[in-house]
Amino acid sequence: MTNETIPSRRIRLKQIIQVFMKYKVLQNISKQQHPEMVRQAFEELGPTFIKIGQMLSVRTDLLAPDFAAAFKQLQDNVKSDPFDAVKELVEAELQQPLTAVFASFDQLPVASASIGQAHHAVLLSGKEVIVKVQHPGIIAAIEVDLNLFEKAIPLIRSVPEANVVDLKSVLAEVRRSLANETNFLQEMTNAQEFYRDNQQDPQLSIPKVYPQWCTQKVLVMDYMSGESLNCLLTKDDQAFVYDNQRVKDVKKEIGTLLVKNFMKQVFEDGYFHADPHPGNIFLHVFADQAHRPHPFHLKQRVGVLGGVDYALKWQDETVLPPYQVIFLDFGMMGHLDQSLRSRLADALIALYTQDTQEVGKAVLRLCGNQGSAFDEVVFYQDLQRFVENYYNMPLKEIDLQKVMGQVIKICYDNHLQMNRDITLLIKAFGTLEGVIKALDPDLSMMEVTQPFAQKYFLAQFDIAEELKKSTLATAKSIRALSRIPDRAMAVLDTFATGKHRLNVEIREQKQLLDRLDKMVNRIVIGVILAAVILSSSLLVVASPENGSFVHRMGIFGFCLAFIACLLLAGKYFYDHFRTHE
Repeated sequence: MTNETIPSRRIRLKQIIQVFMKYKVLQNISKQQHPEMVRQAFEELGPTFIKIGQMLSVRTDLLAPDFAAAFKQLQDNVKSDPFDAVKELVEAELQQPLTAVFASFDQLPVASASIGQAHHAVLLSGKEVIVKVQHPGIIAAIEVDLNLFEKAIPLIRSVPEANVVDLKSVLAEVRRSLANETNFLQEMTNAQEFYRDNQQDPQLSIPKVYPQWCTQKVLVMDYMSGESLNCLLTKDDQAFVYDNQRVKDVKKEIGTLLVKNFMKQVFEDGYFHADPHPGNIFLHVFADQAHRPHPFHLKQRVGVLGGVDYALKWQDETVLPPYQVIFLDFGMMGHLDQSLRSRLADALIALYTQDTQEVGKAVLRLCGNQGSAFDEVVFYQDLQRFVENYYNMPLKEIDLQKVMGQVIKICYDNHLQMNRDITLLIKAFGTLEGVIKALDPDLSMMEVTQPFAQKYFLAQFDIAEELKKSTLATAKSIRALSRIPDRAMAVLDTFATGKHRLNVEIREQKQLLDRLDKMVNRIVIGVILAAVILSSSLLVVASPENGSFVHRMGIFGFCLAFIACLLLAGKYFYDHFRTHE
């Protein structure tokens, strides 16, 4: 550790302590009160704590709904860097002057977030682009925060208010997430994959990246003209926009488009945008009809007419609305392999059919290894109570985010660790749900999700393979029928000859043994007291005179036994009244 880093760490530690005390962070989290104060504290402390808040926003097993909602609204509040520092970093990364790559480069950024800031520029080819530049020194600053946080964990654990959160797991998740978000080459790869998956949809516009100008700290992509989705959310529902449509109708269209596209990302692509908040979703409105995309759908009809085969082909033009939805910021993306998608579809279909056993099996498949503390009976009991809440409830009335939050809580209560990709998906669901509620409160995400889950399930369902498995299972069962009488006789012979052993698993074994131990102790004490009373009686009767040593020993034994009986009686009544308070 150099002398230069020691003061910066000390100053940062002092700042963290001051902010925590100013907003009473630990007290508010433990008492689940004043979530806005905690959110302000995290925003003031910068990117590391913003990321921690985002991670905690899906921990509905630990945080009240108000806290989770407040953490979902965490916004970056970072001042932009001076242009000289930006220019120096870009030229060092590209290893050439700005003028060798860009015809123009705006000195003032169009946006500044926790990790970097974005500048509008024009390539020498004339193409307008956005250059995302990492804040100089941001990685070192984040590393200071994480190291301080890691060293403080043993101290924080001694504070009762901090025990509500598993700090080690949060720190590990924050490290993984920030490692990806501070590597712009990873974001470049994310953007390329998202572009490949979604660029064919004419209602979406996805920026292309330029790999030849991208480095770990610089990202160059298409400039997308448009406004944040917030511009629509602030308009009056009855106002007219875009081809004289009411704002309310446009919101409904965009809400449906976003949900359907997100379900397509999850179940078809297995690659989804994990941070779909309004700041990352823009609207591009076409100036006139001529600039709108005009997609055509090829149709074909084949048949026989008058004994002659014929084939007809034609194109139908699709009329699109006068706007496109733009996705931005690909630093936080989620990936679901085919196995995870299949498990997720199984869970949603099982919930739809209200089959507790199948819901349980699907949830267990979405979780990691089951620890020794896992109790399957208790797990299914909790799940049964959860599923019963949705009996006979219309699909559109089911709150998908609430359902997922309850499932996570059941898993954590039963010592099950949810797959981290599924946890990221739930975070994305929660963020998108907030956007959808603002656009169209009547739109049910569960109602839109279910057809995609069913479609994916049926697409993976191979009738021939299932018939083959069923045939083999039936054949094995028939073959086993002939061996059942022999095996039954063998079991009876084993019991008849006494060569059997029965293993019994007793639930709550520790509590039962503790009670048995107390019972045995009481019996032993009773026997000892009876022996003391009996021996004292013999001493008193056998003593030659009242004042002799033997007589006094007998009286002492009586007194000792009497006092012990009083103490036992007092303890019995004390325990009795305490347990019935």
